[in-house]
Amino acid sequence: MFKTRFNTYFPFLYYLGEFFVILFCSKVMLYLTFSIWNVYNYLFIVFWFVMSLIFRSHVLGRGIELLSLVKSTLESLFFFSGLIAIFNLFFFNFQFQLSTLAIAITLFYFLMLSYRLSLNLVLEKYRGFGGNILRCMIVGYNSHGVHLYEELIKFPEFGYRSSGLFTFDSKVTKKINNITFQGKIIDLDDSIFKKYDIIFFSEKLSFNQQDYLVKKADEHNLKVNSIPDLVNYDVKNFFISKISSVPYISINKLPLDNLYNQILKRTFDIIFSLLVSVLFLSWMIPIIGLLIKLNSKGPIFFIQKREGYKNSFFNCIKFRTMVVNSQSDSKWADDNDNRLTKIGRVLRLSALDEMPQFLNVLMGDMSVVGPRPHPINLNKEYQSKINKFNKRHRFKPGITGLAQAKGFSGFISGIVDMRERVRMDVFYFKNWSIVMDVKIVIMTILRLSSNLSFRKN
Repeated sequence: MFKTRFNTYFPFLYYLGEFFVILFCSKVMLYLTFSIWNVYNYLFIVFWFVMSLIFRSHVLGRGIELLSLVKSTLESLFFFSGLIAIFNLFFFNFQFQLSTLAIAITLFYFLMLSYRLSLNLVLEKYRGFGGNILRCMIVGYNSHGVHLYEELIKFPEFGYRSSGLFTFDSKVTKKINNITFQGKIIDLDDSIFKKYDIIFFSEKLSFNQQDYLVKKADEHNLKVNSIPDLVNYDVKNFFISKISSVPYISINKLPLDNLYNQILKRTFDIIFSLLVSVLFLSWMIPIIGLLIKLNSKGPIFFIQKREGYKNSFFNCIKFRTMVVNSQSDSKWADDNDNRLTKIGRVLRLSALDEMPQFLNVLMGDMSVVGPRPHPINLNKEYQSKINKFNKRHRFKPGITGLAQAKGFSGFISGIVDMRERVRMDVFYFKNWSIVMDVKIVIMTILRLSSNLSFRKN
């Protein structure tokens, strides 16, 4: 739980620190030029963050070399300064003394670089003492596994931890470099996998063994990486990552595993949900709530436990559309369900019953776009029947999704219907972009409008 909070809040604290650095530099520039704060100063700050995001110079990864961090920071600072100079030349034409400009640029470069280097050092110390760690399952009692394990021990500041090696071969008779043998992987209980955050396996394993680990990783929503058998670890034609001198190939890495994409998506969720809450929910809840109360006895909201991010559970909020009954967790509803109230039927057909879930988005349980969260028993029914079913829980569920935008919404008629939804959910994660999220929202609105028009006619 603490690690999740750290990953959620640290990037925002990081940006807050950069904001104060650039704010301080702006104040110094104003002091040196005897100027006052104006709208151009706001544009200056916003432009820096846009440039920083584009160049991704603010690397927060593990094991970042200082030289790479210095290089990326200086590149972004150089392009930022150059573009500011060009814009000033063509659009603003502010006049500065050369000495004043040199002082401001030097101060800005020095403070920004010092801030990033200091923060990177603090992070390394923090991970070295056991904070923000990733628990690693290393499979392969061979040169690959041994090399990776020794590097993790050698560089604790990277934040990876392992207590030994696993293997598919139970006949391990000799310890290599006194590294602990953790056990035979196929004999492990599923609860063991839940103790880890990431799996590394040797490429020397057989195809069936690698396939087994990838399926286990997908089942338990773990990241899985292959340690390749390369002659030259610095081959430029391979897109690989490294822990020190040990390379690995990501097998099931998705766009939303990227920290910056997560921040972008969460920012979109917060802004969109706030707008919906202020412009719509503020008056919909009291009005629809009154109609629900007048139509039948019971609460305004229907709150049900649903399965969400990495198989965790949350309280999904909807407007109540049915009379209070004891079958809500066992009998799946359709548009003609006799438990529906009059106002409930309207809410369900128009999908307005889902509107309170924007509160779930604000609370961080859901996203605006993502796989629809199913009732727990419905998931239990299909997860053993459909391949990669649990992969839809790798990220937060959504109010709408690609499947819903394509017309697969409401009652689930059978395994073919569910399999198609899962296929679209997996496709969404593999091809995610913020543009896709916006497109899905627009497609959902148009489809709902079309459905309502059709039913009226």
